[in-house]
Amino acid sequence: MLMVPAYAKVNLALEVTGRRPDGWHDVATVIATIDWHDLVGITATPDTGTAAPAAPQRVRLAVTGPFAEGVPTGEDNLAVHAATRLLALAGDPPLTLQVTLRKEVPSAAGLGGGSADAAAVLRAGAQLLAAHGVPLAQQELPALAAELGSDVPALFAGGTLLATGRGELLTPLPAAQLHLAVAVAGPSATAAAYNTLTDEERSARGSAAALAAAISSRQAVDETHLGSALEAPACRAAPGLRESLDRLRALTAGDGQRWHLTGSGGAAFALTPDAATATRLAAVTRAAGFPARACRTVAARLGPIAPRPAAG
Repeated sequence: MLMVPAYAKVNLALEVTGRRPDGWHDVATVIATIDWHDLVGITATPDTGTAAPAAPQRVRLAVTGPFAEGVPTGEDNLAVHAATRLLALAGDPPLTLQVTLRKEVPSAAGLGGGSADAAAVLRAGAQLLAAHGVPLAQQELPALAAELGSDVPALFAGGTLLATGRGELLTPLPAAQLHLAVAVAGPSATAAAYNTLTDEERSARGSAAALAAAISSRQAVDETHLGSALEAPACRAAPGLRESLDRLRALTAGDGQRWHLTGSGGAAFALTPDAATATRLAAVTRAAGFPARACRTVAARLGPIAPRPAAG
């Protein structure tokens, strides 16, 4: 079995810049991969029957771990979808993929756990297919990641990036390693948050671009550029989230540390000056009942990171 980490992410800054005719939203966001991760294991086994089963039946999934409860185990799991699409891209070779997810990242928290699992399946699955004599062109994988979901391309690439379009247009940022505490305030639903957006909340304020410039030049981060334009919509869609965020922020109000929602929530992060501060903040929030841990950002993986945008 090939076992790989599926690194989660935080949106250090997120703006929703418009709504597209296809129903997706345009965004400008700085995404940072963090070392809070699931574990994804994949085994490829040659089919021995006289006729190979259909591709969806040749992907099997087992889910374990502390946050396994409620995670779908069928074709609606994004990791299964990624493995199925990978087999199709390879021409449906006579192989069965067994995928094992150990869920260490909370679901519905804005940390991209499901998307990270899918990205890990693409990378590890492509490696296994090559070992079985079915190599894939590496430039095909980012395009497949973009088909799977808005967060998958950035998590397939890894590192710290400025993402635009619906999240598939990526600019890597030469960022120093960042330390942060991450805590889950409560569950949230991305679709519901986007559905409650007002026209005034769809606007380009320049926070993501300003943050990207500061990170790239190794300047001090302006805290006003951190956070998510989806915080107010997410709290309207999940009223309990506002109360939980307020309680989280009150815990460390005297420390000068500010908590910011990541994406559509319900996780929040506090950017800290060092690992020790992140560890202390995480301990305080865990003691108050929030799932939390100290994190650091993770560098990009090797390989292509984005499909080229269409010309014109």
